[in-house]
Amino acid sequence: MKTELTLGCLNSGAPWTLPHDLVTRTLAVIAMRGWGKTVAATDIAEEMCEAGLLWTAIDPIGVWWGLRANRDGTPGGYPVLIVGGDHADIQLEKDAGAKLADAVLQENICCIIDMSRESKNAVRHFVADFCDRLMDLNPAIPRHIFIEEAPELVPQKPMGEQKRSLAAVDRLIRLGRNQGYGATLISQRYATIQKDVLTQCDNLLAGRIIGKTDRQASEAWIGEVAADLFSEARADKFVKSLAGLDAGHGWFLSPQWQKCFLEIRMRQRKTYHPGATRSVGGPAPVQVQLSDVKEFVQRFGRVLSASPKTEVKHAPNPRGNSVVESAFGKPAHEIVSQQFQETISLREEIDSLRSQVAARDRVISSMRARFKPEFDSLQALFADLDSVSSNGHHVDRGVWEPWIQKLGGRAGKMVEALLVRGSLTRTQLATMTEQSPNSGSFSNNMSALNRNGLIEKEGDKIKLKTI
Repeated sequence: MKTELTLGCLNSGAPWTLPHDLVTRTLAVIAMRGWGKTVAATDIAEEMCEAGLLWTAIDPIGVWWGLRANRDGTPGGYPVLIVGGDHADIQLEKDAGAKLADAVLQENICCIIDMSRESKNAVRHFVADFCDRLMDLNPAIPRHIFIEEAPELVPQKPMGEQKRSLAAVDRLIRLGRNQGYGATLISQRYATIQKDVLTQCDNLLAGRIIGKTDRQASEAWIGEVAADLFSEARADKFVKSLAGLDAGHGWFLSPQWQKCFLEIRMRQRKTYHPGATRSVGGPAPVQVQLSDVKEFVQRFGRVLSASPKTEVKHAPNPRGNSVVESAFGKPAHEIVSQQFQETISLREEIDSLRSQVAARDRVISSMRARFKPEFDSLQALFADLDSVSSNGHHVDRGVWEPWIQKLGGRAGKMVEALLVRGSLTRTQLATMTEQSPNSGSFSNNMSALNRNGLIEKEGDKIKLKTI
């Protein structure tokens, strides 16, 4: 079994690998159409299959099924179950998101949920139910969730069913690792993904992006998530390079997990790529034949059709045994039935805990309302403590308050930010005051601080002068 996931190579030609721990990490894959986003994500899925790691792909565009065939379209690939779409092993019930989550975890399989035939609202409804149910359960084995067309589920301005899918996916991204889940969000643009969800992704695979707003959004991600990894010059190089990246060439940023900033090139897929761009006059489409996973499908179908409230019934095994023996020496149907009963008990326990949490929150809200005047007074009293700079010297806010009032606007906020943090890089200062470090308004505000003799540079850091 593979000890690392080999995803491509570095600029030096050395292999680019990531550890198995990726299965419970969060990743955003963002690049415009034609760069190879789906190739990058399916490269990861292929490597996980070979390493024995589990995953599920939410596929509203219908291109992941090629993992069941060799690159040339002949039967092969990986034993991955396909639910829904034109190549379905099992038809998709669009209202069965929670039920499918139960079955996927119980059978410990890799699964593609092809929703290319469903409406956008149906996809959002299904994903909300599926992710909510995942978060109700603790998988016996960690699992990664790939989500194609992420902005449809976690948009900047959610409406209707998008509010449910946004809440469910946001919860998976923020809290999933605690329960054994990782996730990859796949999108053509930065600016269309809900900002709070995007900044919860602790890793970024960045490909070609042309739009100005998207380059600015990528810069904002750096300021929020990876500021400590970047100097101002390095961040500028990254942002300017995005428009000129070739297909498959990009950057991998991992400020917390791998603590790296790498220029990489994705490897080719090992399996068939249905979404490959075809040129006029090129070769005729391949007649694809998928590998046979009939026994696999029958086993999963029986679990999916069983009701959690009744004993699970299994058809006889065609090999002659009534059922495959588990590692614990018990028939598999007894293990699955026991799991269902445990699931029901856990669900009741979770409902009880939620009621207790709701009661606690009501008490906390009441206490907050009662003590708010006292809290406001204490907050003003201790405001000076927040003005202690990072080098340990006390900063008298009263000296700077007239300047904050006089400058006003973003310039005043820049003074406040430096009061709190002591010293900041240009990118950090711009991010904390909701500006772009390359914008004209930020440069004007910096000029105003310089003209008035308020700031000075110390290496790549900006700080307030002693007054």
